[in-house]
Amino acid sequence: MGQYTKEVRKVSLEIEEAITESLGLRPTYLSSKMAEGVQVVAVNCYPPCPQPGVALGLPPHTDYSCITTILQSSQGLEIMDPADGKWKMVPNVDGSLQVHVGDHVEVLSNGLYKGVVHRAIVNSERTRISISSLHSLGMDEKMKPAEELVDEQNPIKYKESSFNDFLKFLSSNDLAEGKSFIDTLKIQD
Repeated sequence: MGQYTKEVRKVSLEIEEAITESLGLRPTYLSSKMAEGVQVVAVNCYPPCPQPGVALGLPPHTDYSCITTILQSSQGLEIMDPADGKWKMVPNVDGSLQVHVGDHVEVLSNGLYKGVVHRAIVNSERTRISISSLHSLGMDEKMKPAEELVDEQNPIKYKESSFNDFLKFLSSNDLAEGKSFIDTLKIQD
């Protein structure tokens, strides 16, 4: 597990560099902050459920991170298609990683990238194991929109926040009720 977390961290840092470069920022824009940042690894076990239609493994949410990588033993990860609001099953290819961007990238990009709304479902036949690795800035390091992506045509759309701010939100809100931290960061016109 220790070796896996080191390797998946390297992959996530490379992906983050590609994302910042795609935004017109230098590839190393966040490298030092990410290298010193937080990596949270969650191992989830979803046992078979006799009535999978009435239970969820995890409710719909976005991750408060820059990058999340997921290794799963079988299908069970669904993402919401923003075009039609419908849930789509993420195919499972043995040994492959699913990667999605989180709220930190949405804030950094001033909304050009969106955090992926996803959920975990259960099935009636087999146990599903997933290993999620979330990569972010340090606990108190504030993420804000990149100044290079803010101008008169693209005014600032998000307040800055830290991982600690997110943890405070979690302690006083129930994600199962549909509350979203990213919504608290959006600046209303």
